[in-house]
Amino acid sequence: MNKVVIFDFFGVFCPDITLEWFKKSVPDYDDKLAAFHAICKMSDYGTLSRNAFNTQVSELTNIPVEQLISGVEAETVINESLVEYTKNLRNKGYRTACLSNGTHEWTLRVIEDHGLRDLFDEIVLSGDVGIVKPDLRIYETVLAKMNISSPEAVFIDDRQVNVDAAEALGIHSFLFADTAAFIKEFELYVGKSG
Repeated sequence: MNKVVIFDFFGVFCPDITLEWFKKSVPDYDDKLAAFHAICKMSDYGTLSRNAFNTQVSELTNIPVEQLISGVEAETVINESLVEYTKNLRNKGYRTACLSNGTHEWTLRVIEDHGLRDLFDEIVLSGDVGIVKPDLRIYETVLAKMNISSPEAVFIDDRQVNVDAAEALGIHSFLFADTAAFIKEFELYVGKSG
């Protein structure tokens, strides 16, 4: 039986806020997307502070840092129906974890600013451990922190490559596209495995 539900954060509980802002705010974003992803990757590995990230993205886009920050914050819309469903899972005895590519400065701030810290028993961020999904070691890290084996967990992420990596470790996984579809699929899975 599955004891732990492991959620990605960006793309599941809220949009990929920096990417959404980038696409909406940068007219020639296609030309700058590779450079933007390189900056994001450094941030995901924890080698770039939030201030340095903001500065580098500002320089890339010619958008002032203050405008960048307010624009990214405007993209932060929490998936309240998933929050409520997750609270219900916890009330049913499931433990939950957050496994996200991101930094303490970004991801944990969004989680805490929106009162979601108590939604997770553990939060494992790529920037804290220096390992980024889909590297199998980051999934092993969250399993170890939760003191469980792969078959005891399920994983939810909005990127197929991350879902495939979790599946390779024996973690049953769901590709997240929208909340209603996920809940339906998850309930069917729990009904069959429970």
